[in-house]
Amino acid sequence: MQRIALGFGLATLLTASVYADGYLWLSAAGSAPASVYRYNLRTGQVDRAITPGSWGFVQSGDYNLLASDGDALYIGLENDRTLLKVNPYTGAFRSAFGYQMCNCFYGHHYMKDGAFYEGELWRAAPARSENSAGILYVSDADGVPTAAFYASNQTHLERPIGLEWVGDALMITTAQGLYRVRFPDEPLVFEGEAYTLNGVPSGHALGGLAYDAQRDKLYLATSDGSSAMLWQLTLDHASRSASATPVETLTLKGYPSGRQPTALGFVPARPGDADDNGCVDDADLLIVLFANGSSTAQADVNGDGSVDDADLLEVLFNFGSGCN
Repeated sequence: MQRIALGFGLATLLTASVYADGYLWLSAAGSAPASVYRYNLRTGQVDRAITPGSWGFVQSGDYNLLASDGDALYIGLENDRTLLKVNPYTGAFRSAFGYQMCNCFYGHHYMKDGAFYEGELWRAAPARSENSAGILYVSDADGVPTAAFYASNQTHLERPIGLEWVGDALMITTAQGLYRVRFPDEPLVFEGEAYTLNGVPSGHALGGLAYDAQRDKLYLATSDGSSAMLWQLTLDHASRSASATPVETLTLKGYPSGRQPTALGFVPARPGDADDNGCVDDADLLIVLFANGSSTAQADVNGDGSVDDADLLEVLFNFGSGCN
């Protein structure tokens, strides 16, 4: 796949001009036990980290999947069938279950990024060895398998990593390329339509994808071995291309260096939730009141650049939301 690299320095990093709010959960692949990190789009900081291995489950060097069904965030392991449900805002543990399949699957494939689409969990499953087909694995919300699609005779798709539905288009990444998935008439097979990716330096390995459907924003995470970056992608299906705009150098905002963001998951912010815990209550009122007259990003819940009565009303109109 063709990739066009554009030179840039830190001074050229641009935050999207349209107000962004919500959270991007990022995997951090490397040595075990790995952690999962939350990047806050409103404040521009990595402000939360969780380590699922500390909950007594199988240790993993990559806790990924990171797909939200609107109520919970799903976390998977690259090396085990265990699935975890956590609070999508705080990452607090809720429950654990597993794919209803043989753990022997992980002898020949890993599991990486995923998405929740029309009631099903989709997952990228790269092959562990060369000359094995990459797989797109599909299950219901309880881990019961519903489908599996193989990249038959397509060596460039042996190791899919990122995966996200963007409307009715399924997009995936490998370390080197961006593809739109096509399903031919042949059963249980998928093909990849290569997209030219403009803007990401050639030294960066592509990772997870996440989509904010409300604002029609597609995000991509990449790494170059020491630093990790977050990008916003603009897709042009007609020309089979994508343009990447830098959002942030994640390793300057709290994401650990030397880790790979192989999975990315978007969770929309709850209106009026200044402290980002999913519950709009007295704590949010106090944050806005104490920051009144400032431009503090955490308290600027309506994203207009200043903290004023409009932010207070945002909290009051949504008071009690998410607190059950």
